[in-house]
Amino acid sequence: MSVVDVHSVQISRWRWRRLMLELSSRGRGKRESGAFLLARTDTSSRRVARAVFFDDLDADALNGAVSIRGEAFARLWQICERHRMRVIADVHTHPGSGVAQSSIDTSNPMVARRGHVAIIVPHFARRSTHPRNIGFHVYQGDQTWTKAFGEQAAALLCRTWW
Repeated sequence: MSVVDVHSVQISRWRWRRLMLELSSRGRGKRESGAFLLARTDTSSRRVARAVFFDDLDADALNGAVSIRGEAFARLWQICERHRMRVIADVHTHPGSGVAQSSIDTSNPMVARRGHVAIIVPHFARRSTHPRNIGFHVYQGDQTWTKAFGEQAAALLCRTWW
């Protein structure tokens, strides 16, 4: 079992589709958008129970790319505490078909904690949103990442029926 396998993310097909529609809408086909994916704290499951969109935390977060100010993280941690949840991943869109991390993505993890997952969706989430088309990146610390693409990424982003 690889290090990446331990950090798989489960999400219902319904929630994944709604997430992609919302990212597409917020980016308007012109800019990146993103969200934090939260799981409940009363279980060790890495099942997505809620998404918190970057621009709901920081109104200026979507400025072509993604840039979140520090006070937005205070809001995120408050949401987590209030709803007894934890951040397990973030997801953001890229303009073209590339789902590898940019140098900015690599150098600036949204949550700089070993095991944090960063998911990249192509085409501003307007098409090609099947998990085999995403980039699945697991932070290892010291600005290093384990990366998965294609069928390996699809296996790590486990879409469920419920």
